[in-house]
Amino acid sequence: MKHSFVITIPLVLLSVLHAVDLLAQQPRNEFHRSTDAADLSPAERELIRQLGSGTPVPTPLWPDKPPQFLENAAPEVIAENQTIKSVSVPTLTPYLPPTDKRNGIAVVVCAGGGYGGHAWKTHVVYAADVFNPMGIAVIGLKYRTRPPHLLPNSGIQALTLLDAKRAMRLVRHRAAEWGIDPAKVGIAGYSAGANLAMNLAANFDLGDPAAIDPIERLSSRPDFAVGLGTWHWRKPGNPFVFKANSPPVYLVHATTDKPVEIATNIVADLKKLGVPARLDLFEEGGHGVGNLIPQRVKNGFPGAKWPQLLVEWLKTLPKL
Repeated sequence: MKHSFVITIPLVLLSVLHAVDLLAQQPRNEFHRSTDAADLSPAERELIRQLGSGTPVPTPLWPDKPPQFLENAAPEVIAENQTIKSVSVPTLTPYLPPTDKRNGIAVVVCAGGGYGGHAWKTHVVYAADVFNPMGIAVIGLKYRTRPPHLLPNSGIQALTLLDAKRAMRLVRHRAAEWGIDPAKVGIAGYSAGANLAMNLAANFDLGDPAAIDPIERLSSRPDFAVGLGTWHWRKPGNPFVFKANSPPVYLVHATTDKPVEIATNIVADLKKLGVPARLDLFEEGGHGVGNLIPQRVKNGFPGAKWPQLLVEWLKTLPKL
């Protein structure tokens, strides 16, 4: 017994040292896991307090400072109705369906707010309330806002595009852990969030195979894109230059949300390229036509039926 004991201890020590050595060799991004509650910002803790203890914990898009990080930015704040403002550190928050209901589909949701904030509860939490029972994961993207970033319209679009691209890559990187099919990851946005979703549908990339960061090697192309009350500073033209390999696009708009032409023009341009596109126009709802407010969902408000309409449409597409 003594002899066995003397031999076993060095073997255990060697195993531990070997494991430590392997961990030290791993790229830093391999440690990119869900944020510990102790690491949350005061605003993130306040949002969880307001929404309830079951609220998922956010994950930073990058393990360190994001590209084009704004030093000494004003702190993030939680305004009325769980609206997030002054975002300088972008994150993802996974709202996952029960394990036995998951069908592999995920939607990265970009809340609206004119690029100045996120109507988080109205656009992300309520979306999860509808999609999760359908077996679909909702991943809330908290992209950067102005303020604190003082940028022109084109500048905030370029900055948030970085966040959206990284979000798609990170969801695919975490797909196995979250029960998601990496080939069934879409993006949906409300208002300015729809602007971001369309921006990504037009300007995605397929990843950098030579990147040191394994996440950056993954594609940022969404498998489908959804625009709800799509907005571009009230301009009617389609500002996005789509490609023949842009993802299928589904738009929801109200006839009273002017200009309607931005939606009709987007769909027309996509169809010219042979990209599947659909527009559902509703007479009620205004700019918030797609808001999944519980009372609307319960009462069968037409604009609140878009999740079911989207899923049925996606079933008709050959690649999803």
